[in-house]
Amino acid sequence: MMHTERELRFPRDRYYLKNHAWLLPAGGTVTVGLTDLGQKLSKGIVHIDLPALGERIHAGETAVAYESIKAVSSVSLPFDSTVMQVNESLWDAPGRVNEDPYGEWMISVSGDFEKGMGMDSSGAKAYFTELLEQEKKRYSYDDA
Repeated sequence: MMHTERELRFPRDRYYLKNHAWLLPAGGTVTVGLTDLGQKLSKGIVHIDLPALGERIHAGETAVAYESIKAVSSVSLPFDSTVMQVNESLWDAPGRVNEDPYGEWMISVSGDFEKGMGMDSSGAKAYFTELLEQEKKRYSYDDA
């Protein structure tokens, strides 16, 4: 098996979205970053477009866009939010997300986050393990 549950890292203190974002609620704000799997799928991130401080972002709208050597992707949140902080170091060094996806955050927002809006670590492991298995089958050239 190419990917095992052991290889998929999802720290227990966060919640996870299907768009490869992690959410860390604390003290009335929610810090947002990109999962280890998300950064691996994106390969080298070459640019991150961060929102402005105080910007209001509606549920489902793009909160952060990022460009890799493979594609342009975005992170949206399942709740209305206001940007409280941005990780400005990512403007000059976006690849830091690839180097330390759970240490490097993108933005911190305030909003009506509820735990049911994201998967816990075990739910994320199960979801992404199944997703990877489906992709593996989809691209398999085995007739067996």
